[in-house]
Amino acid sequence: MRIIDIYNCIATAACAFMGAAAFIVHKKRSGNGIGFLNKAKPSGERSESRSSLSNRTTYIILALILVIASFLRLFKLGSIPLGLAPDEASIGYDAYAIAKFGIDRNGYAYPVYPITWGPGGGSPLLIYLNVLSIKLFGTGIVKLRMIPAICGILTVALFFFILKEFTAKRAYSNEISLFGTAFLAVCPWHVILSRWTLDSNIMPFTLGLAVYLFMLGIKRNSTLFYCLSAGMYSICMYSYGSATIVVPLHLLLICIICLRKKVLNIKQLIASGVTFMVVFAPLFVFYAVNYLGLPEIITEHFCINKFTASRTGEVFLTPGTGFFGQLIENAKTLLIALTIGDRHEMLCHFYPGYWMLYVFTFPIVFIGIAIGVKKLFARGEKDTGDGSTAEDADVVDGDVNVSYAMNAVWSTLLISCFVMAIAIKADASRMVMMYLPLIFYFVKGAEYIYKNVRKCFYALCVVVLLAAISFSKDYFTDFTNKAADVFMPGYGDAMVRAYEIAGDDRTVYSTYDGLSSPFMLALYYTNYSPVDFHNTVVYKDPEDEFRVAASYGNFVFGLPEDVLAVVSDDESADAGTEVGADVIEANYGDDIFVLSIAEKDALGDLPNGYNAEQVGGYVIVYK
Repeated sequence: MRIIDIYNCIATAACAFMGAAAFIVHKKRSGNGIGFLNKAKPSGERSESRSSLSNRTTYIILALILVIASFLRLFKLGSIPLGLAPDEASIGYDAYAIAKFGIDRNGYAYPVYPITWGPGGGSPLLIYLNVLSIKLFGTGIVKLRMIPAICGILTVALFFFILKEFTAKRAYSNEISLFGTAFLAVCPWHVILSRWTLDSNIMPFTLGLAVYLFMLGIKRNSTLFYCLSAGMYSICMYSYGSATIVVPLHLLLICIICLRKKVLNIKQLIASGVTFMVVFAPLFVFYAVNYLGLPEIITEHFCINKFTASRTGEVFLTPGTGFFGQLIENAKTLLIALTIGDRHEMLCHFYPGYWMLYVFTFPIVFIGIAIGVKKLFARGEKDTGDGSTAEDADVVDGDVNVSYAMNAVWSTLLISCFVMAIAIKADASRMVMMYLPLIFYFVKGAEYIYKNVRKCFYALCVVVLLAAISFSKDYFTDFTNKAADVFMPGYGDAMVRAYEIAGDDRTVYSTYDGLSSPFMLALYYTNYSPVDFHNTVVYKDPEDEFRVAASYGNFVFGLPEDVLAVVSDDESADAGTEVGADVIEANYGDDIFVLSIAEKDALGDLPNGYNAEQVGGYVIVYK
C-alpha cells in the first residue's frame, strides 16, 4: 500500500470525525432537535468572533492563491503531460484547418458544429477559440493548451466571487471564500483538466460564469444580468454535449423557483429566454438538421451539416432488455465517483490515489449536500428584526426569497447533473458539470464545521494542504509516465521526422503498437493540408461511430501484412534472422517505416544503406 493510500484512510476518518463533532456541537447549541436539520438560535444569542481578515489582507491572499493556481496550470504546460491525446489533436487540427484553409477536416466551410470524428467529439466553442488563437499566435502544443489553462485560472478567481456573494453578510465571509478558492486552485480534477485540451475542459468556466451572472440577476433583480446569464448558459451548450441535458433541466427548475419566489418576473423571463434562443439558434438548427430531418445547409461561408453516425446508442440508456440493470450500474458508478473514485476512468482525467476532489473529502461534501437539500425543501427563515438572521437562513440583504433562490441555483444544478449521470453511460468528461457544484457543497460542509468547531476547520485546512503538496509533487514527476498510453509521447515528433524524409512522394507506414487513432496525431503534428486529407482519406469503416483513417495521402496506418507477420513472430526474432529487414528491402525499399522499439528489434539487423533514427519510443527505418 502506498503512503497516499494510508493517508487517505486516515484523512477520511478525520473528515468524518470533524463532521460528527460539528453535528454534536450544533445539536447542543440548538438545544432542541436534530442538528443542522433544525433551526439554530439567532446570531444575537450566540457568541461569534468577527472576521480576523480585513478585505485588504483577503485580496492579498487571493492574489497569492491565483499565483499558485497559475503555476499549477502553466508550469511545463507543453511537456506535462508529454505528447497529445487523440481528442486533443483532433480539436487542434480542426482549428488549424479552419484558421488556415477555412474548412474543417471533413471539408465543411466554417461549420456551426465541426463533426470531427463523424458523430461529434469536439464541441465548437473550444475549436473556434483555438481558431482565434492560431490566427493570433500560430500553432503549437503550449498554444493549444493555453485556453483551458487560462480558463482554469479564471475559474479559480470566479469561484472566489461566487462564494463572496453567498457569504457577503457573514462574519467569516473572507475566510470561507478564500478556503473554497484555495481548494479549487489545488483540486486534482481541476488542475488536470486545465492542462490539456478536451472540449469539456472549459465547461467549468462557462458554467461557473453563467451561474454567477444568474446569482447577480437574483440579488439585484436585474434584467440585464438575467439576460447575460441566459446568453452564457446558451454558450455552455456550445461547450460540451452534456449541457444539452443539464442546462435545460437546470434552467427549468430554477426559473420555476424564481417565479414562485417572485425574484424573477414574466418580462425578465421572456427577455432572458429570447436572449438564450438568439445565441442558441445556430446550434438549434444544427440539432434540427441531425435529429428532425431538416436538410443540410452548405454554403461557402458557413455550414450546418449532418453527423455521419449517431452516438445516442453509445451514450444514452435506451429502453429494453437490461435497462434497469444499466440504470443501477450508472447509479453505482455515480456513487463511486462521489466517494472513493472510479478506477476505470482514463488516466487523462485523474491521478490514482487523489481522484477528482481528493478521496477523503466526500464526508464533508455529503454534509454540504444535506444542508443544500434541507434549504431547498425548507420554506425559508424570517428576519429576526434586529438586523441579524437565523444561522441556517443564509439571508442576503434581509430578503429570504433572494437567499432561497440563490441557494436553489446550486441545488437545482446538482440535481440536474445527477439526472444526467443516471441517464447516460457516465465517465469523468461527461460528468464534468457536476464537479463544480460538488466543490461548492464541500465548501458548504467546511463552513458548517467552521461555524461549530473552529479547530476542526483549521485541521481540515492542514489535511487538504498536505494532500495538495503530495499531489503536486506526484503530478509533476510521474503523471506523464502514468498517462503515456493516452498521450503517446514521442509519436507525433517521430511522424514529423518521417514526413520530412518522405515528403509527399514516398509512403510512410506507421505502427499501431500501443497507439490509438495515430492518424490524428500525424495530421496535427505535420500540419497536413485538410484539403489533401479530405480528398485522399480512406476510413477503416466510414459508418463507424468514430471514423478512424486507415490511410491518407502517402501515410498508411498499420504495417503491411508480410512485415507485421515478421515483427510479431518472436521465434524469428529470437533466432536473430534478418527476415524482417529482407522483407522491407525487397518489397518496400523506397518506403519509410515508423516502428515501436520492440518492432524494430524484431526486424533484426538492417541491410547496408538503411538508417534507423530513434525519436522517443519510436524508430524511423528508411533507405
